[in-house]
Amino acid sequence: MLVSVSKEATECYGQAKKCADMAQIQSDPKRRQEYLEMQRRWQSLARSYEFSEQLEFLSNTEAKNKEARQIIDEAAA
Repeated sequence: MLVSVSKEATECYGQAKKCADMAQIQSDPKRRQEYLEMQRRWQSLARSYEFSEQLEFLSNTEAKNKEARQIIDEAAA
């Protein structure tokens, strides 16, 4: 099952990358940790978008399969 990544998830991953980049250049460990935490939050949000999209894809696929089974059953009757 190949589902493309949405614009929203892509944007979240982009923000996560920016946070990771910012963490790399911080000399203050507290600031570095804050950026790493923001990175994790952006990544979590991106994964949430992906999960939602996968559920929608599977739901649509199941609906199509149900419709196809009904057509087959009606033709066989």
